[in-house]
Amino acid sequence: MQPLQNIRVLDLSRVLAGPYCTMVLGDLGADIIKVEPPEGDETRGWGPPFAGGESAYYLCVNRNKRGMVVNLKTDEGCEILRNLAIQSDVLVENFRPGTLKKFGLDFETLHALNPELIYCSISGFGQTGALRDMPGYDFMIQAMGGIMSVTGEPEGEPMKVGVAVADLFAGQNAVISILAALQARTFTGKGQYIDIALFDSQLGWLANVASNFLVSRKNPKRYGNAHANIVPYQSFQASDGWFVVAVGNDKQFESFCRVIGKSELSEDERFSTNAMRVQNRETLIPLLKPIFMEKTVGEWLALIGDQFPCGPINNLEQVFAMPHVKEREMLVQMEHPTIGALPLVGSPIKMGETPVEYRLPPPLMGQHTNQILREVLGYSDEKIKALAESGCVTSR
Repeated sequence: MQPLQNIRVLDLSRVLAGPYCTMVLGDLGADIIKVEPPEGDETRGWGPPFAGGESAYYLCVNRNKRGMVVNLKTDEGCEILRNLAIQSDVLVENFRPGTLKKFGLDFETLHALNPELIYCSISGFGQTGALRDMPGYDFMIQAMGGIMSVTGEPEGEPMKVGVAVADLFAGQNAVISILAALQARTFTGKGQYIDIALFDSQLGWLANVASNFLVSRKNPKRYGNAHANIVPYQSFQASDGWFVVAVGNDKQFESFCRVIGKSELSEDERFSTNAMRVQNRETLIPLLKPIFMEKTVGEWLALIGDQFPCGPINNLEQVFAMPHVKEREMLVQMEHPTIGALPLVGSPIKMGETPVEYRLPPPLMGQHTNQILREVLGYSDEKIKALAESGCVTSR
């Protein structure tokens, strides 16, 4: 058994936020029908690297889905999607606000046909507000939503996060909302509309940084790898590389000072409490830096042990070589029709009674078009052939 094994999701999304959402739902057992336009999900071309004709970008968020190609610019294509929506529990889309209304695929139209349908729209700025019609890619959302202003070195340029976090958090918020709506439906018997914005999601996870501003009304500074509210909580250079130290409270600071052979620092009133260390960081950090240059990263980690949080700054080769990654099943392999053995990052969701399963590799374009039309909608082979000949659908 899987938690969502009786749930069907009609996935009209492309790129990252929507596909990430539907992949998580698919990992949990939902039947995901990924519908692409004739030109395909644009991430199929976002490379190199490519494997077996598929981009690594596309592969990262499209497992556990069946794929079909439908041309929305045809009446028959719109009819197919309406029929699929009638047979689905959830619809996920990331078109510009209002776009699907032109095709009769908006929430109001589909809700009338299937009152139990949960309809989730993911967009840059949401379905309301002054910016609703603006396109929104992750990079510009990070810029406009404030995260770039607090990311980067203090005297350097504002920097984006190295992963498309606004997209991914929006996708995660969509998953949470859909699961909540499915639970609500068990009581009401009705679906509902969900409006997820990348901008809102990015603002939502500013967390303590936003709270610092709202309380103080002072724009936060960039601290590089340091922390605005905790000291020492940053990267340090050892004799052979970099590692991070995260001293979260005064007791840990005492242990920290003892380990580095400077117990007198924890007794210094300038550093005796976290608030004082934050206030006097410009004095404390220069005292610590030369100490860490005296040993290698490995020597420091062995010396520190589990007395307080610390760790090496790993590159991805080092990350995926960690035994812990294998033990946590965070690297999985799936058989793909053109790639063969396809390595993918595993699901972080670990459930004891209903674990995730890796059933389907990311689909080729149109790989399951005929199967879906036949099994879900009951179309005859003759009708499917006619649809293909008219350019309404594409199969592989």
